[in-house]
Amino acid sequence: MPSLSGKPDIAELLKRHSDFNCKTPSGIKYSVWEILDVLWLARRKLSKEPTLLEVKAPVVIVGDIHGQYGDLQRIFRMFSSKNKSGQCTQRYLFLGDYVDRGRSSLEVIMCLLVHKLAYPDKFHLIRGNHETKHINCTFGFLDELESRFDKPTAFDLWEAFNDTFALLPLAALVHKKILCMHGGVGPDLKSLDDIKNIKRPLDDPGINALASDLLWADPMLNSSGYAVNTFRKLNIDLIVRAHQMMRNGYGFFCNRKLVTIFSAPNYICQSSNSGAVMKIDRQLRAGFVILHTVKRDQIGLKHFKEEFSKRNNDRSYTSRDRKPDPGASNSAEALTLSTKKAV
Repeated sequence: MPSLSGKPDIAELLKRHSDFNCKTPSGIKYSVWEILDVLWLARRKLSKEPTLLEVKAPVVIVGDIHGQYGDLQRIFRMFSSKNKSGQCTQRYLFLGDYVDRGRSSLEVIMCLLVHKLAYPDKFHLIRGNHETKHINCTFGFLDELESRFDKPTAFDLWEAFNDTFALLPLAALVHKKILCMHGGVGPDLKSLDDIKNIKRPLDDPGINALASDLLWADPMLNSSGYAVNTFRKLNIDLIVRAHQMMRNGYGFFCNRKLVTIFSAPNYICQSSNSGAVMKIDRQLRAGFVILHTVKRDQIGLKHFKEEFSKRNNDRSYTSRDRKPDPGASNSAEALTLSTKKAV
């Protein structure tokens, strides 16, 4: 039973989310106090994190989810996130846009926050542009809450969720070499300290030009010269971002120094796109796992396991720091980013 003291039953909530069949139209049953308790605990946790997260490898990087809870379940099953003792073994970094568009935004964001509370060192969440009031009041999240609670209660919950979103970090740095955010970078980013110095909570990211870029910016096709200077001054090898639907789940820009990943296949049941997640190993080699568009979850899982299925060299990437290791996987999806091993 939920409590009023900020101590919900996290283990029971984890099981409830794991057992939930996303085809059930009514969704997971939550009490109001249960949601508020989770949000209160999440705010306490997030308030202690820096605006620029430091994330170790190996890590699975996930792009936009947009309320597609069934696809979030597929990702968890694919990477077998728990061992026999029940402890989470896989590290995740989510790049935002958890809510809106899909029909199960509440399940997605509650699931991620509960996992964050249960495994704070394994689950890393940063903010997307849909984790802002003026967007998620329009594109589905508020409407979903109003369909499940009376309007005054739904509004109070929506406010509490957005208070929590205001505390989400804005970017992450994987092993000091891979900069991750939801949107992109712009001219206001002179050094990584600029991100670290953004104060939170940040109710309206639009009042801060750099924060707005981190949530909203898109890459320009003719920006290779700008990109070279940006990578040099930030001392990074790769930028990983989300925000844009990619037909094949991911796409490269800026001479393959920037990659977009989008993890919601068949986006809003109209696009017939694939989704993708990015797996970075201890040697900072990275590859993509494709989530194919399917009608039934069982079939989707079968296709989802077809990792690194294409061998097209046009998709390869090599950092300036190192030539590919001849002994490593020859998959064209493999990226070699650094000579240093993750600790």
